[in-house]
Amino acid sequence: MAQITILGAGIIGMATASVLSRNHKVTIIARNLPGDEPTIAWTSPWAGASFIAGGCSSAREAKMQLDAFAELWRWSIAYPDSSIKQITIEDFHDDKTEDDIWWKDYMPEFHFLPPETLPQGARIGTSYKSLILRPDVFLPWFRTKLEKSGVQFRRMDLKSLSDARELGHDILINATGFGSLTLQDVHDHDLETIRGQTVVVKSGYDKLFMHDTGETYTYAIPRLDGTVVLGGTRQKNSVSPDVDWDLVQDIFTRINRHLPEHFSANPMDSEIIGHNVGLRPSRKSGVRVEKAVSEGQKIVHAYGVAGGGYIFSFGIARAVRDLVEEFLFPFPESKL
Repeated sequence: MAQITILGAGIIGMATASVLSRNHKVTIIARNLPGDEPTIAWTSPWAGASFIAGGCSSAREAKMQLDAFAELWRWSIAYPDSSIKQITIEDFHDDKTEDDIWWKDYMPEFHFLPPETLPQGARIGTSYKSLILRPDVFLPWFRTKLEKSGVQFRRMDLKSLSDARELGHDILINATGFGSLTLQDVHDHDLETIRGQTVVVKSGYDKLFMHDTGETYTYAIPRLDGTVVLGGTRQKNSVSPDVDWDLVQDIFTRINRHLPEHFSANPMDSEIIGHNVGLRPSRKSGVRVEKAVSEGQKIVHAYGVAGGGYIFSFGIARAVRDLVEEFLFPFPESKL
């Protein structure tokens, strides 16, 4: 049994702890922990959150998504108190063809939608059974589940990975999201923050909706509790934690264009429950899940999923587990 330290208590860090704690002693260290008041500097609490396949830069990333979906699907059945629920999605794209939809052979109840049902500009529409969850419910629930299995949580604010050496672990997992941009011995300049803003409204709408133009995307994510999350935005070069009221109007205008029978273009016509503003840790070259050795520490990096933390979650965790095993049980060097 190895001693594993995971830096980061977001969905990637906790999913990784869930997988590794089956065979190892795991401690999660982070500045922000589940149950804390959310801040813009911590991504996971602000998510919609839903499982919408796609956005992969490689077959490896596609497998991560499928692995995550399989685990979350099982949890939606086994743990109803987790807030994970099954839901039907209608997903539209302006910049894809049927050949681009790699998930068509994997998602439950998948089918292409008739051309006459497509929104203006969309080239393709799909429908399948998907998943939603409430981060404000799921993250504290998940923490409790992990603690019951022996995972420890410690509040620490590290400035570098080398600061963790004194903890005495065998392997360190770097699941810091865009923290890897500022960690002194990582400074991954491939990372960029993408600001997201959503609005939560009272509504009985009960189908997950997404229309991605390639530049902007519009969505409605029902929580199936009488509320719906409306979005979305992709803002680069902004880290403002304040609600942008022009964006609020833009979201309502776009969602009304797509779902006029459910949502007015005037925000005043809806009962607004709240607003979410968060930063997504995007990485230009794709998700980073790889081994490294630095200053005597064996490290596995696991970050760069942008807004796909829940979509990749347990898939990244399984990939991290494989790299941990490579550290612990290395292949002998060839004598040839």
